[in-house]
Amino acid sequence: MHDTYLKHSQRFHGLALLPKAVLNPQVAAEELHRAVTKLGMCGAVIPSNSLQAPPLGTPTYFPIYEAANELDCCVAIHGGVHGNMGMDGLDPYAAVHAIGHPLGQMISLASIVFNGVFERFPNIRFGFLEGGVAWFLFCLERFDRSYETHVMRDLRGSYLKLQTGEKVSDYIIRHVKARRIFIGCEGGEPLLGTAVKMVGNEPFMYSTDFPHEVNAATCKKELDELIENDELSEDDKGAILRSNAVEFYRLKAE
Repeated sequence: MHDTYLKHSQRFHGLALLPKAVLNPQVAAEELHRAVTKLGMCGAVIPSNSLQAPPLGTPTYFPIYEAANELDCCVAIHGGVHGNMGMDGLDPYAAVHAIGHPLGQMISLASIVFNGVFERFPNIRFGFLEGGVAWFLFCLERFDRSYETHVMRDLRGSYLKLQTGEKVSDYIIRHVKARRIFIGCEGGEPLLGTAVKMVGNEPFMYSTDFPHEVNAATCKKELDELIENDELSEDDKGAILRSNAVEFYRLKAE
């Protein structure tokens, strides 16, 4: 990516797909450092699920997060690995694809939030990409209800730290406002306006996934749907279409 695109034009930006993120996190951390400092990458992308991996909030990934925290870079979480998620016998594949992406993001957000990753690594911006926005609203509601009846004994002091009177959803929104949490969205999502009303426009970034599964025509259709969405203000649209991505990736105008 660097040799083909980045070194030829400052208009291109990339994320490093880290090798051995689970089998050897220290090697992955070293590669992240090289990718950002030597190759000009904005950060890293890691899968929301892996056949060999625990959830993303576990100490397995801490060497990677330590490197990202030192570099003050972003970590994007992407779905697509759907094995061992209870759907191995689910057919046809459209059902797996529909459920797998948001399910992986729900597990990832839950693990990162409840294991106190935001407190431990305060400089990382986490992006949860290609799952839409509905799963995020589900988490806000379910995390509150479950935490009220299943308060955790934190003997090691490593779980999330709620402020006085704060709910888990408040905690998540606090980190949204601090520009720590970003959510990928698409153009025609029926709950996008609701999501913006609930948490603000700060986390949501439009993504096309071009040229995978879509073409220029479908991208234009989705952009038109977003631009014509009466539930979104002009400020909302500007944030979703541009400024939130600039913040997440720390893009610089040239």
